[in-house]
Amino acid sequence: MGGSEHGMALRRLVCDANKHMPAIVTLVTIVIGMFFIVVTPPGHIPDIWAHVYRIDGILNGDVLVRPVDSKSLLHGSNGNVGGHVDWSWINFSLQEYDGYDPAVVRADTITTQDAAGADVPYNNSAVNSPVTYLPQLVAFAVGKTFGMSAHATYYLAEFVMLAVYALCMGLAVAALPRWRILVSIAMVCPVIMYRNAFAISADSFTQACTFLLTCMVFRTLYRRVSVRYCIALALLSVCTAMCKFTYAPLVLLILFVPHMQRRFAGEHVAGAAQGKRTCRDPRLWICIAAVAVSSIWLVVWIRLTSWFVTTPMIVPSENVAAKKRALMGSFTGVAQAAYAIGKAIIHGKSNMDNIANSIVIICCWLAVLVMTVLITVTTVTKSLPVRMRVFLWCAWGIDVGIILLTYLALWLQYTPIGIDEVYGMQYRYFLPLTVLLVLCSAECVASLYAVKQHNGNAVSVDPC
Repeated sequence: MGGSEHGMALRRLVCDANKHMPAIVTLVTIVIGMFFIVVTPPGHIPDIWAHVYRIDGILNGDVLVRPVDSKSLLHGSNGNVGGHVDWSWINFSLQEYDGYDPAVVRADTITTQDAAGADVPYNNSAVNSPVTYLPQLVAFAVGKTFGMSAHATYYLAEFVMLAVYALCMGLAVAALPRWRILVSIAMVCPVIMYRNAFAISADSFTQACTFLLTCMVFRTLYRRVSVRYCIALALLSVCTAMCKFTYAPLVLLILFVPHMQRRFAGEHVAGAAQGKRTCRDPRLWICIAAVAVSSIWLVVWIRLTSWFVTTPMIVPSENVAAKKRALMGSFTGVAQAAYAIGKAIIHGKSNMDNIANSIVIICCWLAVLVMTVLITVTTVTKSLPVRMRVFLWCAWGIDVGIILLTYLALWLQYTPIGIDEVYGMQYRYFLPLTVLLVLCSAECVASLYAVKQHNGNAVSVDPC
């Protein structure tokens, strides 16, 4: 009896925690993020000065980059692109540079300048659209409008990004009908948040959008949603596609929404009537429109930014062009790319051969392997409905596809010709997929546990 009472008390505690989890994860995100802001000195974010220059360049009118003559430690050859950056940011970057980020401009190479600023290179951030930097653009614009120093604006941008990130985490958890505690723990993990929850970077807003998009999609698997909800989901999908383009395939998840919504009351209609009702469902056309707009945006933006390379000093434009021709025109090119990617994965190859980074990359691949095994076992045992199994496999395909696409981009743009292993991989590229991996794995474990507990009759396991 005592054990039963303790179990009921624990269950009530979990349910209470679930109700307040959106507020809790928002608060914890802010606290941890503030700590990281305090302990992370300016300039100690990957590619920080390239991102800073890119944001200020956008505000100065260089939404699309153009050729520049100046050089940086990372972009020390010809073929550089960038834009006009204020002297305050140029001087701030030179003042704070301590050897961490080589994207800082070399002052002795600046040729085109005026009283307000100068043209500086930032090839490796030039492919990012302005949408990727929306929170930071707001902060930089406020700083410029009110005459704030670059130092003060730098921290303002980090605080604004953290506030947006924390809000997205709270909304993401609020959207989940289950697994709130588990996902919240994953979200506030220091490895996930460090340099991603607040940084002046393309990664921060991208990660916030992907987490929110994943959770909003998962809500549609278990709760009926309105047309208004689908419109919000569609807008978020387009926004996500406009961030780092390698994560754009996540938008395809919303195509499952209309199909999943048919399981709810009033939509159990068989045969042709069901198909006719689905075609009349505005949620279907909203999701299709979102994917179409996202696709058009990707095609247009890639065409606008495909004329330059991200690291011309490491892989010149003619070498990138040769790789593309080989990849598209022969089996040998495909085999070379596949071999380089496979070798990098097996060895846990990381940028600059950083051991800690390699360890985390290997752990990320092991997590993907665990997810693969769980979905396979769930499929074999049929512990989930067919529609859920199809969704899980498609989510797995999108997850793995995004990672392989990232490796391919690094092979094209960052790996010199003649090197048979992909250079430049970092564990941070896996992080935006964390919530998707956690939710898919949790669904599999819950269904398998239900089968075991109920003698083969799968029962939904909800923590409340």
